[in-house]
Amino acid sequence: MTGDSNIQLAATAVVLRDTGGGLEVLLLRRHEQMRLGAGHWVFPGGSVDPEDFRDADGNRMRAFQLAAIRESQEEAALRLAEEGLQLMAYWTTPAHMRRRYATAFFLCDGAGQSVCVDGEEMDAHQWGSPADFICAHRAGELALMPPTLVTLSELAHCSTVGQAQQFYADRDVPDIHPRLTEHHGAVCMLYTGDAGYDQENPAAAGARNRCYLEEGVWRYEFLAP
Repeated sequence: MTGDSNIQLAATAVVLRDTGGGLEVLLLRRHEQMRLGAGHWVFPGGSVDPEDFRDADGNRMRAFQLAAIRESQEEAALRLAEEGLQLMAYWTTPAHMRRRYATAFFLCDGAGQSVCVDGEEMDAHQWGSPADFICAHRAGELALMPPTLVTLSELAHCSTVGQAQQFYADRDVPDIHPRLTEHHGAVCMLYTGDAGYDQENPAAAGARNRCYLEEGVWRYEFLAP
């Protein structure tokens, strides 16, 4: 994970629950007045504050966890526990962006949680299946950022919270530093493991791990080596 002092640390909670209809995930909508990501549907989360480090006695991972818990409570009245947070991934904002964040993503079971958005940062929420959220995004009905889309695409292969927990336990935690390119006239965001990542060459043959921006919506493409 980056140690660049110009990059703000942040944390996100990917809250799941089992239902009779299958696995559901919680998304919140960022208020239209927000400077970053206005109107986008996101997982609960936000910046790691100095008090998070103080309360964590300087322990970096615990500070990430405390930030995820605090932000989830402030934004959606969720009550999460440290022991219930499972590290999934790190995402760092691409270098071309003016405001950059290094964000730790945590998985947690939200069974029995009641949600009440704060009305300031977040103005709506919804539970839904990962696949349905992806379809709504592709139809232009739900604004998503690439890290949210990629995470939903991974979760779409899981039927239960337990399966999701096992999926992330079985793989190494990725530290993702997207590289912005262009391919066939479209914005293309390359991720580690893509055949074109090292040379920033989206035309390279081989594995795929990338997002395309097409007519205002993102499309995730993954093909294992």
